[in-house]
Amino acid sequence: MDGLIEFARGPLFRIALTICVLGLGYRVVVLAGQIAAAWHRAGDRRLPLGDIAAATAGWILPRRLLHKRPFYSSASFLFHIGLVVVPLFLAGHVALLSGLIPAWWPVLPTAVADGLTVVSLVALFALVAGRLGSRSSRALSRISDVFILVLLAGLLLFGWWAANPAWSPFAARTMLLIHILLGNLVLVLAPVTKIAHCALYPLTRLVFQLGWHFPAETGRHVAQALSKEGEPV
Repeated sequence: MDGLIEFARGPLFRIALTICVLGLGYRVVVLAGQIAAAWHRAGDRRLPLGDIAAATAGWILPRRLLHKRPFYSSASFLFHIGLVVVPLFLAGHVALLSGLIPAWWPVLPTAVADGLTVVSLVALFALVAGRLGSRSSRALSRISDVFILVLLAGLLLFGWWAANPAWSPFAARTMLLIHILLGNLVLVLAPVTKIAHCALYPLTRLVFQLGWHFPAETGRHVAQALSKEGEPV
């Protein structure tokens, strides 16, 4: 068992992390290239960068949605907080990244990490319940969306069991091995699933704004394609 754990947290983790970093980096570069090409073609190249930054911050800290959809938005926010903070600052994870992060990198107290994990799990189950309870959400959900949620739930749950063996249904080392394997799988899948929004999200509002800055003569070209020249809009 110990040999499998060392392999999973050693060579296998490094391979998964490399795939994740290169995959997300590739997607960011491709998206940045598409943004640059769209801006170059745009007839109006003036972009409200302040408004874009404010809109991005408003979605990261969804004050507006907290008023319109308080239950769902609160659950989503808490889930993402735990899912980002615990992997980056848990002592065991920091040890895995030794040499890649600075020596002053902060470490979460165990009680805080456990609390955030439990909050994330509760929030995740609330999100799943809300999605299943809404006909429109069920219609928009794909099998891959449900799979990712189940995968993340397993990652959090097995990690909590590994850290709290008194509550674990099986041996703590077994829980740790499963947690590490699930974590590696999440890293590998990150560039090709919705998990990628952790890297792509800051650029989405810029893409939205560029979508309204059409190249010059776009309207006339569309009218020609539809044989609607000279007709009122």
